This record gives sequence, structure tokens and C-alpha cells, in this order.
Amino acid sequence: MIKMFIESMKNLVSKPVTIKYPFEPSPEPKGYRGTILYNEDDCIFCDKCENICPPGAIKFEVVDVESGKKQYNYNPYLCIYCGACVSVCPKVNEALTQSEKRMPPLGRTVYKEKGLGYFINEIQNPKELEKKWGELEIRAEESRGKLAEYKKQKRLKAKADKAKQIIQEDEK
Repeated sequence: MIKMFIESMKNLVSKPVTIKYPFEPSPEPKGYRGTILYNEDDCIFCDKCENICPPGAIKFEVVDVESGKKQYNYNPYLCIYCGACVSVCPKVNEALTQSEKRMPPLGRTVYKEKGLGYFINEIQNPKELEKKWGELEIRAEESRGKLAEYKKQKRLKAKADKAKQIIQEDEK
């Protein structure tokens, strides 16, 4: 009992050992998987990251059907930071990287950074985030359908041209 009393008195006058969480951010543990950053220059647009992403936080939207140009869109507030997209990327530590920094909470403003992609940098009002992401998912799906149809028509045209060329050669 006396030992407990002495320990209690020591604790009353000593500095606390705990962290000051609400006032200071807690330090990230070693190996912390933070925000996913994108480098468009190194991306080959293979769509592997989009296909493997469990919550669907990565979407590629086809912006030009004829050239097949795609736009990377990432929702860091939907991401679960599992790192699956980074590990499946053929351009390891080039196109997608996982930084050790944390995304700030969604508040009155939306955190913007070039490496987060097009979607998050176009959002002005944080209250619109969910609605705009839903619209983007629909647009991305429609653009993929248009690209598939364009490629199909291109293949059919190439096949028809080849058949026409064979017929013309046979007539000679």
C-alpha cells in the first residue's frame, strides 16, 4: 500500500508519458502506408491499379476515344491504403507510389496536390465530393464503352478493307 502511495505521488509531479493526440498529430508507425501519389509521365495506362483496387478509389476516364487517352482519377477519401495498386503497377515506384504522409480530414476545404490526380484537384466544395465521384464513375464506365465500340468498329473496318483488297487482287 505504501508503494502504491509513493508511485501515485511520483506520477502527480512527473511529466506524462502519453502523447498529446488531439493537440499534436500522433507519429506514423514504421512502414506506414499513406497517400498514393501518381506520376502521369511514367504511367502506361494498363488499368491494373483500377482493376485491383478493392474500394474502387481509382478510375480511369477515357477523354479522347480516337487516341485512347485516359485520365487518372483518385479519391483519397475512399481509399483504404492497402497498397494493392502500388504493388500491381508494372512501373514499380514510378507511376504509383505510396507516401508516408497522411491525408488531412475532409473539412471545409479539399486538400489538393498534383500527385493526387485530376478528380480531387477539380473539387471545390467538400460536400460535393461523393456526388461528383458517383458522376465520375458513370462517365468512366460510359467512356470505356465508347472506346470499346470505337475499337470494334475500327477492327471491322480493317477487316472489310482487307477483304476488299483480297477481292481486288483476285480480280486482277
